[in-house]
Amino acid sequence: MYKRGCLVFGVLAGAFVLTSGWSTAKAQTVVMWDSRAYDQLVSADSPDTIPPGTKITKQNWQQYKNFMPVGMQALWQQKFYWKLPDDAVMETRATQSIPLPKKYQQDTEKYSGQVKLVPTGDGGYNLENYVAGAPFPHPGGELAGVQILYNEYYAYIPYLITTYAHLGFTMDRFHNKVANEVREVNFKVKHLSDPNKPVDIPGTGDLFITQNNIIWTPEQSKYVNALQIFYNDPGKLPETFVFVPALRRSLRTSTAARCSPLLGSDYTEDDERSMNLQPPIFQAKFVGYKKILMIAHPNPAYADEGAKLGHPTAYYWPLMFPNPKAGAWELRNVAVLDVRRVPSHSSGYCYGSRMAFIDKETWQPVWMDLYDANLKLWKVGPSVYRPMTLPGTGGDVATGGGGPGDGVYMYWDLQNAHITFDPQNGAQINEDAPRAYDDFARWGTPAGMQQVMQ
Repeated sequence: MYKRGCLVFGVLAGAFVLTSGWSTAKAQTVVMWDSRAYDQLVSADSPDTIPPGTKITKQNWQQYKNFMPVGMQALWQQKFYWKLPDDAVMETRATQSIPLPKKYQQDTEKYSGQVKLVPTGDGGYNLENYVAGAPFPHPGGELAGVQILYNEYYAYIPYLITTYAHLGFTMDRFHNKVANEVREVNFKVKHLSDPNKPVDIPGTGDLFITQNNIIWTPEQSKYVNALQIFYNDPGKLPETFVFVPALRRSLRTSTAARCSPLLGSDYTEDDERSMNLQPPIFQAKFVGYKKILMIAHPNPAYADEGAKLGHPTAYYWPLMFPNPKAGAWELRNVAVLDVRRVPSHSSGYCYGSRMAFIDKETWQPVWMDLYDANLKLWKVGPSVYRPMTLPGTGGDVATGGGGPGDGVYMYWDLQNAHITFDPQNGAQINEDAPRAYDDFARWGTPAGMQQVMQ
């Protein structure tokens, strides 16, 4: 359930440019934001369900549409360039619990009672007295949406995780692809809930999370290195540094560039970690807890397939939507939020509404419906996490708590007929990671980026 690391695509010959595959094709239809579409989703406390073993197809999907995000419904409707094929099947399974790590649960119980929201004066809310765990284990009242937004922001992440993205790519409607292999090394140094770790790692200043991403292939992009730095103040915009091999130095990009494509992908800076937002400058309306189809336990047998094939057989080509080989779909209770910037920060912002689907058990984002500034449906897509055992817990996911893991992340740009597909595997967490990666100064600071070519 790891929050997405940085996507790095389209970086060529030591300079970073947007990929040449962007299509100018417009969507064949327009889906406007409509609160009714989300209100009609099946409530989490409804007796309505889908029996395990059900096969959802083109012929019967409308019977189950209210168990699907609006973006998934759009794929089934086949009105955009990106659409599910006629032979597509979603197979369902019984819902399986993903318990939070025990230390995270203990910290939630210990510290959550002292946490409070404080108005910023312009429509947002700051957080006070937060230490670790989930700040609001039982969201409720008029500020339930804001509380859930903070739960997502402080959802469980370990001190160290490194993973490898095999052949992630961006692709346009003509199937022009730009592919990379990327090593990710990410640290969380504040508000930890890991065994044998302090709550805050000494000597890391006012930092919260760092995410370092290094391109290994293609050769012309090798050693391009992107580092995101998030501060302990949740309202402070993160900083991004890019190491350019041709210049032998890193460049600091603008903190205001929250809407620019993230190095050629369909993600923006605010889409990193699936929902990379600063809670004090956003408002979140709680739509309700809904019962939604998601893949929460992907099949690990196909995790590395993308490294061996031009495109994995576990996904419908060219849409790259998971087929039954990738995993079965289960009904998850999710909090649906309508997230928008506070008015004082909304001018010029790319998204008019971010409809976020947050897993109620893990507080991790599992699906996004993104609407443009005119409230037309723009980009949609899932974050498919694979829970893993945490080092030091002495058990499996069921007994030790569900840790972060590998996954597959994708966005379908419905308006521009573009896609970003990012499968990750080989995750190593905390003590299980090679010692070479357990070096915050090397992998978590701009100065360390200079060593990438050594």
